[in-house]
Amino acid sequence: MRKIMSLALAGMLAASLAACGGSNTAATTAAPAETKAAETTAAETKAAEETKEEEAAAAETTAAASEAAAETLTGPDGFPKDTITLVCPFSAGGGTDIGARLLATSLQKVLGVNVVVENTTGAGGWNAWTDLIQGDYGDGYTIGLINHNYAMGELDPENPREYNLDDVQVLANQALDYNVIAFRANDERFNDIQSFIDYAKENQVLISAQATGITDGDATTAEWFNQTFGTQIMIVPVDGASDSRSMFLAGDTDVFFASISDVQEAYNNGEMIVAALFADSRSDFMPDVPTIEEATGESYYGFAARGYFYPASVDPKIAEFMTQAILKAEEDPEYIKGMEEFGLQLDNTSGEAYKELLSKQKDQRIAIWKK
Repeated sequence: MRKIMSLALAGMLAASLAACGGSNTAATTAAPAETKAAETTAAETKAAEETKEEEAAAAETTAAASEAAAETLTGPDGFPKDTITLVCPFSAGGGTDIGARLLATSLQKVLGVNVVVENTTGAGGWNAWTDLIQGDYGDGYTIGLINHNYAMGELDPENPREYNLDDVQVLANQALDYNVIAFRANDERFNDIQSFIDYAKENQVLISAQATGITDGDATTAEWFNQTFGTQIMIVPVDGASDSRSMFLAGDTDVFFASISDVQEAYNNGEMIVAALFADSRSDFMPDVPTIEEATGESYYGFAARGYFYPASVDPKIAEFMTQAILKAEEDPEYIKGMEEFGLQLDNTSGEAYKELLSKQKDQRIAIWKK
């Protein structure tokens, strides 16, 4: 009987152990399954979130594109339908050219068509201006850049031009770029205005300019300098400010009469010393540079107003439309930032007021060159 009871207890114990062992095995087996399910759910959630982010980004891009499309302007009869060309009368790399390329990028957004810059140099800008006025450009797809040199062309006693501001439709300005005088930082002959004046009274010095005589602002500033201080500045004609800058940095000319934008980079990196500014107040682009009046006691101001025009043959409705398109392009934050980086002072004078601005230095130049 004891034996039977022992066997029974042993059987019950074995069954109990077997049951416990089975429970542990089931738990061990279930854990990985639950973990795998949790990992799958997390992966699916992450994928879903990434999909949502991608869809949101795509929607944002589409919205931005739609907004940009909605902001584009369309002129008379759907104008423009093809590429617009901005003709720069001076060499690439100068302030006029840089401003045109900045505007071209912004104007593309406004018009919804390509805008390109084409450089047509020579004769102080008159090769391009004469071609635009006389050529077949009445469709409005070719726009010229214009500055004071054009406005003064008819006053040139040696080669008076037959065209003046009455022969074009001025659109809008984009920059006022004041004149400066700069020296190479390593020039041992002079490093400020007074030392330059002393040297140039006794020695002939060379500068370069887009033209000689009344039609060029840099040449006029140099002539005023000669008349005021008795210096001996001689002028070598070139096709644009970038050519002048290259000659000056190479040592082929002695001093650089230019605009702020032409010297901004070299001034910032210490390659040039800007000795004076020909304006009635200092510039925010180079606040440590004195005006010519501060430096010498003599007052003079000169600047380039750089903007755009159409030949008279273009439909006035298209001219008015492009004026508004240019003004809208000049509100682009990226354009504004780019202009400031190159030392181009923003100015959006347009229409008749811009025409008056282009004529503003006429009396001053006449007084200088008629002496």
